[in-house]
Amino acid sequence: MKKSNKILRKLGVYGFDHLELLILASLVSEDPLLLVGKAGTGKTYLLNSISEALNLEHRHYNASFLSFDDLVGFPFPDSKGKTVSFLKTPATIWDAESVLIDEISRCKPEIQNKFFSIIHEKKLQGMALEKLKYRWAAMNPLQGVSAGADDFYEGSFSLDQALADRFAFIIYVPDWNELTKEEQELVIHPSGEGAITKISLELTRLISKLKVKFLKAIKNPSAEILLYCRIISSLLGEAGYRISPRRARLLARNFTSIFITAREFGCISEKKDLNILFKLGLKWSLPHRAWKENIEDHKIEAAHAECMRMVSKSDPEERWLSEFQLTNSLTGKIEKLFEDSIEKEVKSLAVLQFMKQESMIRTAIFAFVMQPLINKYDLINEESLNELTKIAVKILKVDGNMKWIEWIGKQGTKHPQWDECVHYVSSISKHEKLRKVRAKQFFLYLITKNITIEDCEYIERELNSCFKCVRKVINRKNRN
Repeated sequence: MKKSNKILRKLGVYGFDHLELLILASLVSEDPLLLVGKAGTGKTYLLNSISEALNLEHRHYNASFLSFDDLVGFPFPDSKGKTVSFLKTPATIWDAESVLIDEISRCKPEIQNKFFSIIHEKKLQGMALEKLKYRWAAMNPLQGVSAGADDFYEGSFSLDQALADRFAFIIYVPDWNELTKEEQELVIHPSGEGAITKISLELTRLISKLKVKFLKAIKNPSAEILLYCRIISSLLGEAGYRISPRRARLLARNFTSIFITAREFGCISEKKDLNILFKLGLKWSLPHRAWKENIEDHKIEAAHAECMRMVSKSDPEERWLSEFQLTNSLTGKIEKLFEDSIEKEVKSLAVLQFMKQESMIRTAIFAFVMQPLINKYDLINEESLNELTKIAVKILKVDGNMKWIEWIGKQGTKHPQWDECVHYVSSISKHEKLRKVRAKQFFLYLITKNITIEDCEYIERELNSCFKCVRKVINRKNRN
């Protein structure tokens, strides 16, 4: 965006040029926004200025000392004592169109729970807040994030993960040293705080116009956005940043509103612009920033780069093959093998590559679980099926008990690993007979192949998870 087009500069808010598309996108989607920043960085000024420019009935609450009565007003029973209404005051939330919950990371747990329903569903005490459009919050960095004695926010703690996951954008606000020289000079200019009235009509018309486009777009979303969100959610999960189904949907809404806003300002002209916007939107759409002290940005950037590589592929089968290789969990790979849209030759190649690259234990689990079903559902070709069968048959033929005698002096000893496996199998509930049989059979196979079993509990749970996954997939296919 050109500086002359910058809406926030016209509000007298400086230092947000690189974040303006995100701020405007959040206004377009009306999804919750959380700003994280040090004291005095303009978090509340930004949001209060926006509310004034949009002529909103606004409420600004300080969560650190807010009481419940401040939100709802005073309870007032009717003359018969059967119902209770609340006496409104200028501070109550009932008529608010926008709400800023300041210092949200410092509030008491019981108050934080009240904010949950406001942020998530625009309700309080189960009653709808009919006029509420915008739900905003602000907080200081987490208590543990400290570079020195003057950079420590005692009492600012991580948000509950469920609450953090309700915010669409979680944006870090830049501090003084992150501003350009020009921005620093504008911030300290003594003439102060902008001419909100001059920008009010322009901003209101802009948001109204883009809102119409957004509501139309989410009914028929971009295939590229959906593909990016699906792949990046899986890649981030593999990198240790779980993306909930709700967050994946919020990602799609975020990118839709970002792209609509970017097009309005002429920010998308080349393919590289899409890459930049996806990267920007992803960085500030992760709820982990509200509860993790340290975010490994290099992992997020690596996931984004790989995702863009896959999204840009024109061949869906080549893209599927990359997704299969990048899916770390065995259950995820099983799910993908049952996808109907991919030719079995591609699936066969994926299975062969998997067997060459994976450990013996993971390959054996995969073969043991999948081999009886692959032929039935015609998932892969004969060559790949034969490779799986070689392993699966050996496991299926193993039966009985293992005897191990290693003479030390005049005494025999038990096999150290088999004794541990038997102990674990005995801990499985007697009601899960099939699970016990499968576990025993699988452990026997591993030991006869001289494969070291470092964690029998983990191996058996992985095995059981795969069988559960197969059962779920088959039931779904049968229903269809």
